Amino acid sequence: MRRAILRLVPRLASLAALLALAACNGGGGQEMVFGTSITATPMGTTSSGSSTSTSTTSAESSTSTSADISSSSASSTGTSGAIPDLGLIPDGGDGPPPGCKGKVDFLFTISSHPTMEIKQARLKASFPGFMATLESEFADFDYHILSSNTSGLWGYPSCVGCQDVCAELPEYPCGTSPEPCDSIRGAGVTYPIGKHASNQRCELASGLRYITAGQPMIEDAFTCIASMGTNGADGVAETTVLALADDLDAPGACNEGFLREDALLVVVAIQDTYDQGSQGTAEDWRDALVEAKGGDADAVVLLVISTDKDEPQGLCGYHPGTEHELRTWTELMQPNALFGSICAEGYDDYFATVAKMIKSQCDVFVPQ
Repeated sequence: MRRAILRLVPRLASLAALLALAACNGGGGQEMVFGTSITATPMGTTSSGSSTSTSTTSAESSTSTSADISSSSASSTGTSGAIPDLGLIPDGGDGPPPGCKGKVDFLFTISSHPTMEIKQARLKASFPGFMATLESEFADFDYHILSSNTSGLWGYPSCVGCQDVCAELPEYPCGTSPEPCDSIRGAGVTYPIGKHASNQRCELASGLRYITAGQPMIEDAFTCIASMGTNGADGVAETTVLALADDLDAPGACNEGFLREDALLVVVAIQDTYDQGSQGTAEDWRDALVEAKGGDADAVVLLVISTDKDEPQGLCGYHPGTEHELRTWTELMQPNALFGSICAEGYDDYFATVAKMIKSQCDVFVPQ
């Protein structure tokens, strides 16, 4: 709407000038007929419930305007003060939007439910191709990648008193001291723990709790922060909301600097169960994403990979009767959102589609 209004300013100024000329003519029997039709209509409701309006000038109306002016001018030939034929009034416009210029903030919220081992493996396998596609699209690909803590827990009571390793979890070293943000839900994960987890401090060159552009061996770094294990934590929607809240993104907080005003936000939430444990509703989760980007729903792209048992043709089987809030969340974020079945053999196609969404939205992105 803002860009459309700006484009109208020079047009209206030109019309005003023509009216002024007509007035100076004292009328002279000439009649100016302006057929310009400007219609502002709300676009289909997006995730924020807000709408974008478009202003259009029909070609037919413009042609009519030009013909009327030309006719008026012709009837005044040889008359002092005749209005010249100006033709179509140029649209000054305000130039193309600035775009995100390759700046993208990726937030991954990954369930560590006991059945998530193979799904996490599929996610990690899709990552290299996804990043390669985006690098080919953006000359200056400037990314932040954060994997949020879904459990809010760190450590195991059974490790107390261990000297070397825990007998029950031989891959997890005892005696490691947690950092302050390790046990905060929604904070970036740098030491995933548990069965099938990384169980080590991930080496992030940024020194922050998320990966930044220029990270050496980025695939290894992502594999480390995305290997959440299977310690039973769900609630990816609520964790997403927490990760984007001011409490965690403020200066000095765990996720400080992750969200950038001039970057597109891409959220990937993956959970193989219905998200019945998250606080709030799909509308609340939608609002949180939009609020994180200053009220601009078009500055967010959402990918949800979850069970599709609510669909008759679902890959996970069909078990009707349960409301799927994660699917509703995705639908509320349309058209910049995609829902994928977690039971697919691979997630490459989902990420390829999302890569196209990111490129498209980045091109029209206007920082708030």
